[in-house]
Amino acid sequence: MQTTKRVSLKAAIASLFCAAPLLFSSAVHAQAADGYLTDSSGKPVRSYSGECVHTYAWREGARFADCEPAPVVEAPAPKVAEAPAPVIEPAPAPVPQNLPFRIAMDALFDFDKATLRPEGKSELDELARRLAVTQYDKLTIVGHADRIGPAAYNQKLSERRASAIREYLIAQGIDAHRIEASGVGERDSVASCRGMHGKRLIACLQPDRHAELTAVGNEIRVSEASR
Repeated sequence: MQTTKRVSLKAAIASLFCAAPLLFSSAVHAQAADGYLTDSSGKPVRSYSGECVHTYAWREGARFADCEPAPVVEAPAPKVAEAPAPVIEPAPAPVPQNLPFRIAMDALFDFDKATLRPEGKSELDELARRLAVTQYDKLTIVGHADRIGPAAYNQKLSERRASAIREYLIAQGIDAHRIEASGVGERDSVASCRGMHGKRLIACLQPDRHAELTAVGNEIRVSEASR
């Protein structure tokens, strides 16, 4: 009977030793994987609450299987479409147009005077503005006088009047080298005034105290075709 018990004890001890390799193998496979404890199949070992068991090697931000929640990826902010820059159409280029002009300026001077009247200066200011945007070679000024008095005196008076206009235009910025001034005296009279004398005649002959200005060139304007 004692022999039988000893055999059973030996068998139990032998079985324990046979099972030891299996227990050791299981312990070996229960190893850390990137800071997580895993079983022999490589799956994470979990606590009773279902959380993965961390090892001493675990660090914040580590991930393994489904142990940690997926990181929240912030969606990129929507791009705000920029409004296209406004297209600014270039201004049409000035186009030279052939505009020859001849201006007869009446009533520029008082009787027996070579000083410009205020209204005469206004007309010359307008002419200077036109000439500033005109391509021309020459501006011709011809002064006139009425028939009262000696012809020689009237000739000089008409020349002084032409010279007064020339000097005024130069002061407004017109090129002096392009201006020619002359006088024709009492010739080319435009007023009739027959049978008049004294103040009535002087008043009637006022249109003869004028000047003619002629410039032929290309005035710079924006043509309809370029708009």
